[in-house]
Amino acid sequence: MLDYFTKGLKKTTDAMQNVAPKKKIKLSKDEIEDILLEADVEYALIEIIERELYQDEVTREQLRSKLLMTLAYAHYKEPEYSAPFVDLVVGVNGAGKTTTIAKLAKRYLDQGDRVLLGAADTFRAAAIEQLTRWAEKLDVPIVSSRQGHDPSAVAYDAIESAKAKGFEHVIIDTAGRLHNQKNLANELKKIVRICDKAHGGAPHRKLLILDGTQGNSAIAQAKAFHEIINIDGIIITKLDGTAKGGSVFSIAYALELPILYVGVGEQPEHLVPFNKYAFVDSFLDAIFEDEEIKVEVSEKIAAKIVNILALRDEERKELYRLINSDGFDVLSKHFVRDQRNWNEYKYVANEELQQFQILERNGDILHAYDAALLVKES
Repeated sequence: MLDYFTKGLKKTTDAMQNVAPKKKIKLSKDEIEDILLEADVEYALIEIIERELYQDEVTREQLRSKLLMTLAYAHYKEPEYSAPFVDLVVGVNGAGKTTTIAKLAKRYLDQGDRVLLGAADTFRAAAIEQLTRWAEKLDVPIVSSRQGHDPSAVAYDAIESAKAKGFEHVIIDTAGRLHNQKNLANELKKIVRICDKAHGGAPHRKLLILDGTQGNSAIAQAKAFHEIINIDGIIITKLDGTAKGGSVFSIAYALELPILYVGVGEQPEHLVPFNKYAFVDSFLDAIFEDEEIKVEVSEKIAAKIVNILALRDEERKELYRLINSDGFDVLSKHFVRDQRNWNEYKYVANEELQQFQILERNGDILHAYDAALLVKES
């Protein structure tokens, strides 16, 4: 997953490196401000981050904790529901709404679920045609109508059809409305009411699609949509096509809404679940250098050296293998998740003890791995 975010942020990190061409172990606040501005982090948020940084020279971990703070609302809890699960997708034209619907449908299909699409964007004939082509390509059914037909009726029929056929998911497209068009806003509220009439609790998730290339200018638009129908989550598209990846921090902080997925490419698999730890790590990899320290390991492998803060690829693979064998998935360079209960834990490099440690929330050591274990004898 880290690779997806690294590739998706390539244009952003390239821009960051224009103002900070050399990686450092510590950065001044002025340097951090220039870097974040270049990445299109909103200035008001930069000021908040700087106020929370009490050091003149800032380390990776210190900045990392503040950036993660801006993503504090990233957690999403799926509501209780009876099938089908209904996604209602909203956003302005050009944000990548229809393509994202297709990618989301592909994710559901890959899980073994059955999906039905609802073409409730009856405002434009082209929108109906585009979604119909995607339905044909994915080999999924679609409920549609002619241009100008009542979109609420299409949403109702789509849900009823999915219920009758025992489908697990319905994804409903809506008109590429502008947030300041009052008649379209009222229409959107009506669609939400009719969905609930067709299937209690629907739509179970109201998704707003935001064009990543718009950067911070999307915040006002998103706030307006949220006021209309209470958005449940955001999908940011075209992240790989913009140098404004830092706006993700501003959007999440301003809206206090979870970012569920980001689009980092054209292929269906390039709609990836948003992982705040992997995202922040990919962001910081472009500007921070790992501290270099050479540490001798046990006498058995005295000729070998493990740089605990800058592992070689083969050493990192061995560490991940050991962690996985104990029932944990590695989420990023600093966090793991228990495969049994999905609890997340921090893992750190302890230089003094030459160990990698998975820590409980209270700081107790849950698991420890000696650095010496990562080097195989010749």
